[in-house]
Amino acid sequence: MVYHIGGEFDSNVVYYPHWNASAKGEVKTKRKSFSWTEITQAIAEKPLLLGIRQGFMYMVPLLIIGAVIVAVLNIPIDSFQNFMLDTFGEGWKTFPLIVHGAVMQVISLSAVLCIGYSIACGEKLVEDGIIRTVYPVLTAFVSYIAFQPLGEVADAAVSARAAGASSMFTATVIAILSVKLFLFFYKKYDAAFPEHAYTYNGNSTLRQSFHMIPPILVTVLIFSGANMVMHYTGASDWIRAWFADAFHDLFFNNDLPSVILIVLITQLLWFFGIHGGNAFLEAYANAQQEAEAGGAALSAYPKEFFDIFVYYGGAGTTLALVIVLLFFGMKRSSRSLAKGALFPSLLNINEPLVFGLPIVLNPYFLIPFLAAPVAAACIAYFALNAGLVPFPSASVAWTTPIFVSGYISTGSKAAILLQLVCLLVAVVIYMPFVSIARQAAESRYREDFRLMEGQMSYLQSLQMPKVLNRSDEAGGVARFLAREIAGAISYPQKADGLHIEYQPKSAVDGRVLGAEALLRWVHPDFGYIAPTTVLGIADEAGLSNRLGRWVIRQALTDMERWRRAGYEDLSLAVNLSPTQLNTDGRLGDFIGEALQSLGIPPGMLEFELTENATIEKTDRLHGTLKKIRERGSDISIDDFGMGHSSLKYIFDFCANVVKLDTSLVQGLTEGEDRRIIVRAILDLCKRLGVRVIAEGVETEQQLAIAAELGAEAFQGWYFSKAMKYNDFLEYVDSHREGEKP
Repeated sequence: MVYHIGGEFDSNVVYYPHWNASAKGEVKTKRKSFSWTEITQAIAEKPLLLGIRQGFMYMVPLLIIGAVIVAVLNIPIDSFQNFMLDTFGEGWKTFPLIVHGAVMQVISLSAVLCIGYSIACGEKLVEDGIIRTVYPVLTAFVSYIAFQPLGEVADAAVSARAAGASSMFTATVIAILSVKLFLFFYKKYDAAFPEHAYTYNGNSTLRQSFHMIPPILVTVLIFSGANMVMHYTGASDWIRAWFADAFHDLFFNNDLPSVILIVLITQLLWFFGIHGGNAFLEAYANAQQEAEAGGAALSAYPKEFFDIFVYYGGAGTTLALVIVLLFFGMKRSSRSLAKGALFPSLLNINEPLVFGLPIVLNPYFLIPFLAAPVAAACIAYFALNAGLVPFPSASVAWTTPIFVSGYISTGSKAAILLQLVCLLVAVVIYMPFVSIARQAAESRYREDFRLMEGQMSYLQSLQMPKVLNRSDEAGGVARFLAREIAGAISYPQKADGLHIEYQPKSAVDGRVLGAEALLRWVHPDFGYIAPTTVLGIADEAGLSNRLGRWVIRQALTDMERWRRAGYEDLSLAVNLSPTQLNTDGRLGDFIGEALQSLGIPPGMLEFELTENATIEKTDRLHGTLKKIRERGSDISIDDFGMGHSSLKYIFDFCANVVKLDTSLVQGLTEGEDRRIIVRAILDLCKRLGVRVIAEGVETEQQLAIAAELGAEAFQGWYFSKAMKYNDFLEYVDSHREGEKP
């Protein structure tokens, strides 16, 4: 479905080119220095980090499901817990725990699959279709199992530590290394022993499966060997002991540097995908046992100090991040994630943000993820030591919400005020970094849009518009825009930039005869979106009929408004497409009912047929057009004289108006040959009783020649570009006496 674009460039809207400047051979000048934002963006856009973050994003549904279940099960309200117990019995937690176990207790295994898939999809061998994605993903999964400590794998079962969140870092590293190693060995093996094309009865799947055996085997053997080395050298035990020792002495100290180091170590573990909370708890429990056994005093800053005054919303004080995202994040994506993470964050559960935003390995959030909890710890440290707030004396569940936890643990309202101050400071710390991340995300989103637009334009030129079913970013943007279009035509008050503009049709003296209704979309994120893109998406999404009716309804409603305002002599042209004409069985009746309900004379309406490919005549299309003509409206052929349009269209589609193609009109000043062609068309149309409109008029010379040859009305930037409703009526008022521009 293609509505006439108008053929002019509008300086008031934003256009995004389909090409990359660097691809055009432009020389980039070297800069001596870069801002922190540019350096961060350069690091964040590295394909490897993008692949890791994309893999974590695939896991967002599981993370949110698991987080919500944990949050509900641990709501620290006795009345709620008692109600659930009385209503469903002692086993009321069993069913949700089964679901939780299914999604969260195997989260590291899920990470191997998701990250392995994401990394593999970015590799050229996979992109080119030489290797099916399933092989590197399977290799990553098996390699992860092969790397598990010997004592933790028995009866083909993976240990809880290996499957759960504690091993997320190991899962990430092995997913990356295994995919890279597999592809490396595949290239070496394939170079030495090329795959034969006609073995195994021509079955390509079986043929490639056999060809994958050596690279898969070598990759898995490497990780199995690494596992043996780790086991027999005791390296794995040494690594765990190192993490425990990193915390150990700090828990016995009462000074601020120790508190800060505890926070920094925990945060850094989280940032690199290691469950910092588990490491903290394990080290704290060991230190507490040692203190009790030796009669020594543990730090005056117990676990409750960190839970109550530092980790609002979980590690990283991420409740502050949720607040910032809700108010300052991207209009859709970040806010949607923040809404989903809000309830778990209120109960200090933040896996959806840490792994879903994600914060892990995301340089945009490294500084605030470290600085926000450190700032909170410092503020709380000084407040407690100054006696402004009592030290925590009562233990509270780690899921107790902010403010409630402070009051219960200290028995003081001052603790609530302290928590509020710490939270506000964290919000201020996160704000500039969220802004930077938002700008980078919007830039990437526009790039994805340009990719989608370019691919759709290319496929439309081949008559193969298939973008919505793609699994890449272009397909994602196209599906997002399809939902926006569906929402706009269902709820016009929420059209969000989708609207109709009117380009005047003028007499040779400049007097306005009517207007053509043109579809326009100035998107809040992408700026101006070409109508061909909008309509291509609508065609693929099955929205052509609904969008076409929306355009007709909007245009006729505006026409009724200007007729009531006294502009009864202005005609209106509305575009139709063969897609709509061939599939909307009640289109003719819909138009008739709309005209009757609005009191618009059918003779003041013109319906244009426009298409960038041959229009196939069908009984339904011919019947609809015949009904429109019999009711008294005109049918015009757009872009007449070039491309696919032909004289045959006049007879096949009941046309009584043609619009000369822009290229013919603008070529009138280039030589006598062009004028001869146009004169012949105009003479033939005159004999057939068909009126001619010259569109694309940009100069006074083009206007004069077209008028001399016999054109009856004119459109183009010489007169005016397309305008919104109020601007159009102002233009009509200023040209009532027929003054030329």
